[in-house]
Amino acid sequence: MTSRFKKFLLIDILVILLIGSYFFVSYFFSTKIIEFKTRSLAEDKLDLKIESFATKGLPEPEDFSFQNGPITLKAWYFKNPKPKNCGVLLLHGFTRTRWSMLKYTPLFWKRGCDLFAFDHRKHGESDGQYGTFGFYEKFDLENGIDSFSDISKIPEDRIGVLGESYGASTAIQTMGLGKKIAFIIADSPYSDMDSIIIKKGVDLYGPAVQIFAPLALLIAGNRADFDVEDVSPAKYAKTLAVPILLVHSKTDAYTPYQHSEKIYEEIQIPEKKIALTDWDAAHAKSIDKNFDKYEAIVNEFLKEFVPNF
Repeated sequence: MTSRFKKFLLIDILVILLIGSYFFVSYFFSTKIIEFKTRSLAEDKLDLKIESFATKGLPEPEDFSFQNGPITLKAWYFKNPKPKNCGVLLLHGFTRTRWSMLKYTPLFWKRGCDLFAFDHRKHGESDGQYGTFGFYEKFDLENGIDSFSDISKIPEDRIGVLGESYGASTAIQTMGLGKKIAFIIADSPYSDMDSIIIKKGVDLYGPAVQIFAPLALLIAGNRADFDVEDVSPAKYAKTLAVPILLVHSKTDAYTPYQHSEKIYEEIQIPEKKIALTDWDAAHAKSIDKNFDKYEAIVNEFLKEFVPNF
């Protein structure tokens, strides 16, 4: 074996090792993207320090479930004792459960609205191996709205959706399909999957993640059978046809407020509003930091664009 041949063989081995390592690391990151760790209902309740529904001024809900193909989604239905023929569906954020959405219930319970909250696929008590950041979740939400309307007898055009983070982004994508409801309130959404995944990766593992991100996203899409490029609330915002309020804290370090600004710019209808809160709230914590100001923003939006709600 000549020294030249040995040199080429060594180079080939190094190239194979580098390619293999690149694929291995990318596969590792693809798992982090779609098979992320979530909380159980009990873990989320404990983490949020919620004692009971009564502490939120709510009765015990009716446990409910609905289907999207083979996926079963678990939900709560709160029937208002003073019904005003209105309903709001509450959609939680990344890795949380429906418990996390109870903080929004006072905004609408006092209006006489029924409430409905369900766990995203792969979250809480719902089925699903993978999370797809809105690709399949938008169809789950479509079925959730149908189920809520059926169980409550409230017409869909009298049902609003309030989503937080992952849920907000899902709501925008769902309504971009043409679903007709009363309104959307989207708190702290991301504008597209690529940018938020890369940011999260850099935050957790450093700038080197950007080298692996393209292949990791490609592998994630193939493993969970979805198109990562299609996961874009900013793209779906162009076809929205229902009033929408975007709320985002200017001090959100997790998903910067510029994501909401990008979505807002893409919305073509005049029934839109954006509120960039300036009271030093963390990601999706504007309502926690100042409930009264948050409620005033919501009330002003509803008064202007959904006056009969």
